[in-house]
Amino acid sequence: MFGLEPSLPSKKALKDVPSWYLTNPSKEGFMYAAADGTSQSMQLAVDKARMTAVTNLSQMVKSEWSGYTKRVQEETGQGSESKLLDQFSVVRENTISNQLENIKVVQREIQVENSNGTRIYHAFILVEFDEHAAAAKLLAKIKADKEIYDAIRATELVQEMEDKVESYRERYK
Repeated sequence: MFGLEPSLPSKKALKDVPSWYLTNPSKEGFMYAAADGTSQSMQLAVDKARMTAVTNLSQMVKSEWSGYTKRVQEETGQGSESKLLDQFSVVRENTISNQLENIKVVQREIQVENSNGTRIYHAFILVEFDEHAAAAKLLAKIKADKEIYDAIRATELVQEMEDKVESYRERYK
């Protein structure tokens, strides 16, 4: 899905990766994104994973992509003395500007790893976005705005009627 699936760890670490990280759940009306993060601080590992998961989810909802790919191939010399230069570069930019609500962490797993005598926390996070709740909230906001508009408009109409009545009274005094 748009290249937003989590990157797969090495085969050595694969046995400890949660299944929901490798294959996100699928449920009507919900979107999911998984991510991981590592740090010597447990909270920072969790924060990194959550931020990445929410960013990935936000990209699925709405984002703008631009990119540039360049490949340069050059061969110098002749025959068996030739040298081939093959350079490939890719630049991608992704702009995200969403205000997402109704996102919650539905799975969290923290593993402790040892790297050269240093304790490293590896956090796996799965976040869920409830599309139905977002739509219901938007509908409620639209209805509330309409009620406010109707109330203001009604007040304006009452004021307009009172002004006309006052104008009428002034004419016949």
